[in-house]
Amino acid sequence: SALAAVPAVTTGPATAITYNSATVSATVNPHSSATVVYFQYGTTDKYGAQSAPTEIAAGAKAVPIAIGLTGLTAATVYHYRIVATNASGTALGADRAVATAKIPLALAITGAPNPVAVGGAVTIEGTLSGTGSANAPVQLQQEQFPYTAGFSDLGNPELTLANGSFVFNELGLALNTQYRVVAGRVASAAVVVSVSLGVTLQTRSAGTHRHPAVRFSGTIAPAEPGSRIAIERLIGTAWKVVGGTVASSTSVAGIVRFAKTISLHSGGFFRALALPVEGAHVAGYSGPMLVRLP
Repeated sequence: SALAAVPAVTTGPATAITYNSATVSATVNPHSSATVVYFQYGTTDKYGAQSAPTEIAAGAKAVPIAIGLTGLTAATVYHYRIVATNASGTALGADRAVATAKIPLALAITGAPNPVAVGGAVTIEGTLSGTGSANAPVQLQQEQFPYTAGFSDLGNPELTLANGSFVFNELGLALNTQYRVVAGRVASAAVVVSVSLGVTLQTRSAGTHRHPAVRFSGTIAPAEPGSRIAIERLIGTAWKVVGGTVASSTSVAGIVRFAKTISLHSGGFFRALALPVEGAHVAGYSGPMLVRLP
């Protein structure tokens, strides 16, 4: 009969479910007529979208159907059903539902400026991505040199913006510090923000008109006794070392001093470079000084 020739359909389960795709299945008996099949799907049982149609040949046995749905939204329930049409009519499968997967949360951060001057401020900014990244609490953590104490919370948690971004501002950095941000069980990779030594430089004439020389002196803070000092001169667009010394072995009021007298034939711009002796800081430069010879 005509009724018997309408396709017989059964909506099957969904497999291969990701955050933006799923494979939906069904069985269709075309009842001896060439039959066009497709899936209706959408976020309600009113559907609203459909897969590309495909045709199955005439036959009298149930045929398995599997079609991939793509471009889906993560963490969303989708309804779907099989639709089969042949010359005798259209059959609608029962409604079924599948929930797409969540996008795993991930964190990425940067720190700037890096390096930062001793006592300076750093901005740690980043983005939480994945399902649930908007208005989510994130916590800044730090571990200071020598990186043996483990990470500890720094301040209070903040909420991400609608796009998952966040910003932390930290003041008064004294030591090289690694930062990370955590959101629940998810942690960003650590970012090390380096703190450069503070260097001052003074100059005064120390020679004669016939044998000019300049005494370079200054301070390093925080104190790193025995740190190496390079006196550099600007030649063209590059800084060249013209002399060196070692900072004093004792500190006073949190600083160490250095001094070096260098014979010069002409003036110019000079600066001091301080190289740390341990890993608590990174090298620091003084500001440039203009030296004029008599």
